[in-house]
Amino acid sequence: MAATSNPPGDEMGYFIKRGKPIDSSRLKKDLNKQGSIAAARAFSEQIEKGALLEKCPACGSSAHHKLLTVYGFDYNECEGCGSAFVCNPPADEALSAAYRSDYYTEAQKVLYANDSIIDYRVAQVFTPKVEFAIEHSRASKKTWLDIGCGVGETLSVAKGHGYTILGLEPNVMQAEYAAKRFGVEVRQDYISKDTVSKYRGQYGVISMFSVLEHVPDPNQILADVSAIQGEGDTLVIEVPHFPSISTMSQMTFPNHVNRMMHPPLHLFLFSLRALEGMLKRHGYKINAAWLFGQDFYEMISTLGLLAPALNQSKLLSALSPMMSDLQAVIDNHDMSDEVLLVAERV
Repeated sequence: MAATSNPPGDEMGYFIKRGKPIDSSRLKKDLNKQGSIAAARAFSEQIEKGALLEKCPACGSSAHHKLLTVYGFDYNECEGCGSAFVCNPPADEALSAAYRSDYYTEAQKVLYANDSIIDYRVAQVFTPKVEFAIEHSRASKKTWLDIGCGVGETLSVAKGHGYTILGLEPNVMQAEYAAKRFGVEVRQDYISKDTVSKYRGQYGVISMFSVLEHVPDPNQILADVSAIQGEGDTLVIEVPHFPSISTMSQMTFPNHVNRMMHPPLHLFLFSLRALEGMLKRHGYKINAAWLFGQDFYEMISTLGLLAPALNQSKLLSALSPMMSDLQAVIDNHDMSDEVLLVAERV
């Protein structure tokens, strides 16, 4: 089933694309899911939980209710903006230590800084995303800043499209991998009110793939990025989408989580309504959105752990060739676990 889209001027007021075929099994061929879940649980459970938040950090609403507890952390759903967020996040230092941990670094090596899958990730995951962003960008400057650039896939593709690029990545292992593998410039730096002046006015496109869900105050980083950009510049963000079939699977089986609702690494899962409000608040309008994910793979691989007979069954053999088609059905119902937005500074 092909990806679908709706035309500009639909009820959302911007272009929406749905669906992106992907071979999740190939992306995760080196991942032992059962071992990954055990490691994720052990990692999360040893982190001290913080005080309960009174307000949703995305929209400021005091109206929210508990969804579930994952490894000792409580996810609440905001009744104001529809996002899910960790309501008892750890202190800043504990969160910072989590990203310096051996667990985090080793997980990144398996899933991202992995020579056996990196070319596939660039070709099949990041090339379509960067090209979608370029298609819906009106920025005049061909300069691209990728905040939280990870192992450099976005930078590699943007460079190939003629952009002058720079990546910011505080994780040493990932920054070094990006520089070595793709020959791109990466600084071990981050955007904050203290660094805004270094980057102001230079970048027609700023991207943050899988960043906002990790920071305690997503509005603050959007404010800082907004201060860097001028009218007509482009902001590209990708975040976990809520609600989704993946999160519903994890809400059903909360002891088998290693992605999406994995606290405290994912402090947020955002609704489209929340993202619209946040971007408008910081001076952006959305030009285009793309909904896609790995929900069917998430659900079926979890069921395979709970019912091992599934893994060698005729049922799985029959379903496997259909996974992209089945995911497309999920995407077309706006229940996919990722959303990519291209927004314009106004």
